[in-house]
Amino acid sequence: METIFIPAFILGVISNLHCLGMCGPIALAIPLNRSSKSAMLFGILQYHLGRVLVYAILGYIVGYIGMGIKLFGILQAISIIAGIGIIIYAWRKKLTFFKNPFTSSLRHTSLLSRSMGKIMRSESPLKLFLLGALNGLLPCGMVYTALITAVVLGTPILSATSMLAFGLGTLPGLVAFSLFAQQLGNPIRSKINRYLPYLITVVGLLIVLRGMNLNIPYISPKVSFSAAKKEVVMDCCHKNMKCEK
Repeated sequence: METIFIPAFILGVISNLHCLGMCGPIALAIPLNRSSKSAMLFGILQYHLGRVLVYAILGYIVGYIGMGIKLFGILQAISIIAGIGIIIYAWRKKLTFFKNPFTSSLRHTSLLSRSMGKIMRSESPLKLFLLGALNGLLPCGMVYTALITAVVLGTPILSATSMLAFGLGTLPGLVAFSLFAQQLGNPIRSKINRYLPYLITVVGLLIVLRGMNLNIPYISPKVSFSAAKKEVVMDCCHKNMKCEK
């Protein structure tokens, strides 16, 4: 399990560079009790708990997609394609043929923004948790990267664990940003974002290697199609409490 958790957590840590620029303004806008640092920290953790749990739920859902792919024996090919896609995304700003994939999601984002506005004005004790949950549904390239990584794991539990680890990895940067935003200026965020494509490229290459079946422990494990199919069938049987012979 640690071979799944650690890489996903590292991806989350890498995503802090991206999150400071994209999610930082949202984090500053949440209605925190700013009477003390401890009260602020408690509210911030509530907010991010909702976000991380939504990531885990999304991971569980895409895990079923990965299970279907695994059953058809094309998980390695999908892994290679996904890894290449992640590398292309990392360098999208330098590729003239790349079209922004988020333009079609503006309506979805607008709906979420209106919902977040209503929750901010409410007096619900779960306000911060719900705001974090909605934030977890906002279009985000790094979340999509993590979901692609989760899909190729091939089971709902592993995929959910991967997304949970990713969410936990994003916590240090965003929590620190919420607490010490005044000390972190735009030039610093701009400088660290410069290195983000290189780090995402490393993640993409690791996913490509995973699909190449090179029999390298932890990096490119050897996967037998018959064994993978048997694992999926047994998992389905376990859920249904019966198996067909």
